[in-house]
Order: sequence, then structure tokens, then C-alpha cells
Amino acid sequence: MIALRLRDARIGYGDTAVVQGVDLTVAEGEAVAVLGSNGSGKTTLARGLLGLATVLGGEVEVLGAPVGRPRERGRIGYVPQRHTVSGAVPATVREVVGVGRLARLGPVGRLRPADRAAVRDAVAAVGLADRLDDPVASLSGGQQRRVLVARALAAEPELLVMDEPTAGVDAASQDALAAVLADVSATGTTLLVVTHETAALAGVLTRAVVVDHGRIAYDGPLAGAGEVTGGHHHPEGTGQPPARGYRQDQPRVTTDGVR
Repeated sequence: MIALRLRDARIGYGDTAVVQGVDLTVAEGEAVAVLGSNGSGKTTLARGLLGLATVLGGEVEVLGAPVGRPRERGRIGYVPQRHTVSGAVPATVREVVGVGRLARLGPVGRLRPADRAAVRDAVAAVGLADRLDDPVASLSGGQQRRVLVARALAAEPELLVMDEPTAGVDAASQDALAAVLADVSATGTTLLVVTHETAALAGVLTRAVVVDHGRIAYDGPLAGAGEVTGGHHHPEGTGQPPARGYRQDQPRVTTDGVR
């Protein structure tokens, strides 16, 4: 099965294409790094898959349907490019992660027992079960980053898109995130991670797509991407995941003592 398919895709903002001529196919269950320098177009590529940037030409399909179809939203998790959770109204970890469940709500629009359980499980998956009812503002930057991951996981996505998930957090939090993503990938969830640096996630990501001046300059094993980007990557093979889609009954990562 195919998770992502792009054919001669042009993606941008307004009438201006930032990414163009892109052909890309990602199979379900793959863990892919999208690499490139600032301004290369890698974030625009990811945003186009989410309907947050405009598809100006070509074809873009996500989970078997044209990008942006409402029925697909609950199947996609997104962790945006920011380091912390902020807002004018104080919120607990439970409340922030609960937002990620909205796409799965029934016609009544209220959290059901199954939804509340999914929120608890998503928080436990990122190692913050003991902070469920704490204000998000009381957490460290690395913990807040993991809250954003839990918010995405609460929807039980088949595709998880992350933008610079390890930027600005300490090594312990990077290790905790890598453990979370390893568990998520093992369930068969497709991972697309936009990043500058793959070292922290080298044990999870197996394929790299390098974007340069809005076009794909490399598509292949993560180990070979360093020749294009000038970086140094040390991936470890993880094999093919056996199942499809993140589910809340999967094994949890233990991050005792990691804050």
C-alpha cells in the first residue's frame, strides 16, 4: 500500500511555487527523513501534504486520496515546527493532548470514554503519565515537545508528519523522543520527519529525501544522504514494521528520570 504519492508536484503559497517537479512515493510503514538547508523547500513539501500549503500543479495523494480531503484528517498526525506549547489560557497536559482527539470524535462532539483513554495512553506513550494533570507551562522545553507528539498520537494516526522534532531540546529528551518514534514506527505507522540533523533518530529513520532549491536532489538510504548534504549520518537498520497504524495498545516507552 502507498501512503504518499506525488507526481510532478508543484507546492507553494499564493501563486508562487516553492517546491516543483517533485516525484515521490512513500510506502505505508516507511520512516523517511526530509533533509535540506534553510529555504530549500523541505517544510513546504511537508506542509503541502497536510493541506497547509497550496498544491499548484501535478498530483498529491495522501493515504490514497487527494490531499486535504476531510475524511483523511483523522488519519494524519502533525507535530509542527516549534519547541514549546504556548497559549493565553493555561492548560494541562491532558487538555492539550485532548485536542488531538477532536478528529476522532463522534457526531456529539464530546470526548467519550474511549477518547479519554486514548489521551491517557498517548501521554503514557511519551513517558509523561505522571504529569497528566500538570500545567503544560510547568514542563521543561523537552517535555513540552513530547506533549506535542502525544497530541498527534492521540488521533491514532496512520501517517505522522513531524517538523524539526529534535530541534532545541536536550539530549535526554531527544533520546526519549527516539524511543517513542521507534515504538510508533514498529506498529506500521508511516513517519515523515523534516529535520536538519538525523543523528538522534538514526535508529528509526531508514530513508532520506534531500530537497535542494525546491527539487529532490537525493532519494535513498539514510546513510547516503550525507554525501549530498555534507552531514554525517549513522543509521541503524530497523527492518520492516509488521502492522499498520499507531494504536494505543502498543508497548510503551519508559523514560523514568528523563525530564
